[in-house]
Amino acid sequence: MTDFVDTLRDQFALRFQDHTKIVIRAISSNTAVCYLPELVDTDMLNKFILAPLLQVKWISNSEDLMRILTVGEVKPLESLNEAIPLMMKGWAYVATPDIGVIANVANLPKRQIGAPENETTILGPMLAFSESIETSTALLRSSIPDPSLQNEELHFGNKRHTLVRLMFMSDRVEESCVNVVRQRIEQLQNNDVTGSAELLHMIQDNDGSIFPQMLLTERVDLASHSLLEGKIIILVDGSQLAIIGPAEFTDFFLSTEDRYMGWGIGTFLRCLRMLALFISVYLTPAYVAALTFHYEIIPSSLLVSLIESRSKVPFPPLFETLILEITMELLREAGARLPTKVGQTMGIVGGIVIGQAAVQAGFTSNILIMLVALAALGSFATPNYFMSSTLRLVRYPMVIFAGFWGSIGIVFISLLVVIHLIRQTSLGQPYFYAIHPKDQSNTLSQDMLMPEPKGLTSTGHSIRKFIKSFRLSSLWAGDIDN
Repeated sequence: MTDFVDTLRDQFALRFQDHTKIVIRAISSNTAVCYLPELVDTDMLNKFILAPLLQVKWISNSEDLMRILTVGEVKPLESLNEAIPLMMKGWAYVATPDIGVIANVANLPKRQIGAPENETTILGPMLAFSESIETSTALLRSSIPDPSLQNEELHFGNKRHTLVRLMFMSDRVEESCVNVVRQRIEQLQNNDVTGSAELLHMIQDNDGSIFPQMLLTERVDLASHSLLEGKIIILVDGSQLAIIGPAEFTDFFLSTEDRYMGWGIGTFLRCLRMLALFISVYLTPAYVAALTFHYEIIPSSLLVSLIESRSKVPFPPLFETLILEITMELLREAGARLPTKVGQTMGIVGGIVIGQAAVQAGFTSNILIMLVALAALGSFATPNYFMSSTLRLVRYPMVIFAGFWGSIGIVFISLLVVIHLIRQTSLGQPYFYAIHPKDQSNTLSQDMLMPEPKGLTSTGHSIRKFIKSFRLSSLWAGDIDN
């Protein structure tokens, strides 16, 4: 017994260099249990592993050993190297001179299920994913208790040995998308990631694009609804955010709460966010272009107010706008990095003080401060943080080209952005769904939240048919008759 345990202890000491406390408990002359005490559940270890082993005198093969251990999850192993990564996650290794079995008795630290902190809504379930992949999987399973909900495990990483789970509805998902995700994760065997956001950038179609091509969410209801739409959910152990793909451009402007508000209010809110998109991107560039090249498009009554407001400003509209935009970004970044209460106070007080002082000092005009504030509100109306940041970034080249070329510069950058979006894909699927649809059958009910045909009266069917006749996709494809 002593020789076997000493040999086992030397093997662990060689791999961990005696810097990790590993308990090696001898059970009999040919059996020992190895585990890290801070990661295991002591009660489970004693009840389901140590107690059954102490009642057995001899173990001949791994099947007998697995039958003796009454713990829920047990795996046979061929070498000690296979056991070490699982032991670092709270598993207990039952070793013999010829065979080895590892059992899951982990008791890793994790927080309780809570409400979403960053994606808050008034209506709907208040459940958020947690850092425990088991808990997140259980939340999705309880939300969709259907056997077609598949769960596939993948591992990658050189040091972290990250566990990833792909969840999808087998009767609704496109198998090509699942294969794409598998292949891209398998190519990351030597990469270590710390969370879902980092993994998203590694597996999306074009990481060189500033536009996000997949969604990140902490809401269980949004993930469940995406599964029912035929999308894939990617859960990463240790991260509370789930990746949703494939995604279309319009998905980043939709909120889960839209469906809880009814089709009328939900459609209005979606249209309001699209209006906020145009305000965020085009409002300040239009100001720069109008004051630099196109005075004639400004009404005379408004032009007088603009001239009076800018009478003391020594900078051209382009430089004035860039100063305010960068100042707004500084306030936003400072407010996000400071503690919550201090950040809110700093954002409000800093914006008022700096804005008032800038006007009195003649650095900027009152009208531009109002326009920059409206553009910031427009970007904040976007539910997705990544897309909101992208819109703010797109606004800078739009302002610069508007200052040099006027409306031609705005149109030029807009065409570049639209061409870029049309060329993008998400897991091989069209990204700019509004112009390049992959399926025209459900466009109306999904995008406009119109009631389904079975719930409509004869008048409702007529209205639905009338609205459906104005599909942008039909004009793009030339199929006007339909």
